[in-house]
Amino acid sequence: MATQPNLLIFITDQQRSDTMACYGNDWIQAPHLNALAKESFVFENTYCAQPVCTPARATLLTGLYPHTAGMIKNNVQLDPAIQSIAEMVSDDYHCAYYGKWHLGNETTCQHGFDEWLPIFELPWVIDHPDTPYHQFLLQNDIEPDRTTAAGHRVFSAQFRSNLPEELTHVSYLADEAARFLKSRQHEPFMLQVHCPEPHGPYTGPLNDVHNPDELPVGPTFLEFPEGASLFNRKRAEYYLHADGHKMGKYGPGTSEQQWRRFRAQYY
Repeated sequence: MATQPNLLIFITDQQRSDTMACYGNDWIQAPHLNALAKESFVFENTYCAQPVCTPARATLLTGLYPHTAGMIKNNVQLDPAIQSIAEMVSDDYHCAYYGKWHLGNETTCQHGFDEWLPIFELPWVIDHPDTPYHQFLLQNDIEPDRTTAAGHRVFSAQFRSNLPEELTHVSYLADEAARFLKSRQHEPFMLQVHCPEPHGPYTGPLNDVHNPDELPVGPTFLEFPEGASLFNRKRAEYYLHADGHKMGKYGPGTSEQQWRRFRAQYY
């Protein structure tokens, strides 16, 4: 048993590679990730199977291309007959999954995992909003801000994002992961921690860490991506109107200064 390595997989959501020092970024404050990279093997030439949540996550979990797994868009359920990595490791492993799933039945322990810690109540879990994270917030005297059509009291994404740092998704998941690691000393384990941040709504308790006026923007800042793929051009048309500065659904405003603030909040 001593020869079996433990597996710890920690995944952030929509984090650009150029947000870390090991990929050339020397202005964003990410001390712990940068320290980890200094002690690690850093990949310089990597590929994403598809830059969309559900298909990409399906590939990471199964090793299959999105079209092979039938996961070609968001909000599709992963076929129970398709094996995940938790079903591929030996039976000696205790397999735990914490955080964002986004592969169907968000709150249901499945695909070979022995332990399950869901955190989302909306938009994927409208019928079963009572997650452990929901209870965690209630225990900390935080009251839900929204009522669903079914009458459930829930926490909206915007409300959750602006909670104190110690109550955010990532802090909750980190604390639970630390608890798991301390309790698993005598059997091999695989722990997957899927953090929702820095995915939208791109706001939170650390909004003021970076000065938007001091962050470098580069020569393509607010430029329309001429010659890019149709997909990227259409997205740019949605987010950038004729004046070049109109923000879409996640952004705080329309001016260049507000775009800079938006970038600083993402970082």
